[in-house]
Amino acid sequence: MGIFIGVGTAALFVLLGWAVKYKGAYWLIAGYNTMSAGNQAKVDTKGLGSFMGNMLFVLAAIILAAFVCSHFGLHLAATLAFAAILPVTFFMIIKAQKYDGNTRDAQGRMTKGSKAAVAAVLALLILLSAGTGWFLYYVSRPAAFSFQGGGLEISGMYGKRINLAEINEVELAEEMPDITRKNNGLDVGYVRKGHFSLSGQGKAILNLNLSKPPFIRLDTDSGAFFINAGTPEKTRELYQEILAQLHR
Repeated sequence: MGIFIGVGTAALFVLLGWAVKYKGAYWLIAGYNTMSAGNQAKVDTKGLGSFMGNMLFVLAAIILAAFVCSHFGLHLAATLAFAAILPVTFFMIIKAQKYDGNTRDAQGRMTKGSKAAVAAVLALLILLSAGTGWFLYYVSRPAAFSFQGGGLEISGMYGKRINLAEINEVELAEEMPDITRKNNGLDVGYVRKGHFSLSGQGKAILNLNLSKPPFIRLDTDSGAFFINAGTPEKTRELYQEILAQLHR
């Protein structure tokens, strides 16, 4: 499903780039389409259209590469590809000013007001990126596990309490079943947290890092869980502790 979304999104960007660059659909360019006729007359529309079209082609390639990498299990490459969208966006914003005569004085230099506007937009993007980065770091951290009141407590976002009395089977596996779909959860790099569908397994709740096997599979009355800790050693220790708790 994800690969089709990626191909469709990339195709849309290519179509937009083609329309702007080769068919003069400058009304598709944000900012230009809201200018007055007088201000539009001061814009190098042909140069801006060619530049924006090329950048849309670049973004299409990045998006397609990210989804293809994700589809084939190259999770780190996919994350880096998605991250590349931000610097490309910075470049687009700064470079696009070159074609706008409204932002420059008689000597061709950017006016103070234009510099301030560009700086404000870039600052906002940086703040949003920093906030997103912090959030992804927070939710991607390995969960903490503890045993309290007859249950296994899984901390953090998408945390869960699993009653020990509901556990029917525990298995330590070196490989995960193929993940066929994310139903509701976090999918960043190698981290998987939340509700997913697995090949041959059906729906399951994951809280793990795919790059750090082994994985603990818990078959419970309320469904299947797959978890692991921050290191392989900690995961094996957790597995032994679960077994010890079940046999008390």
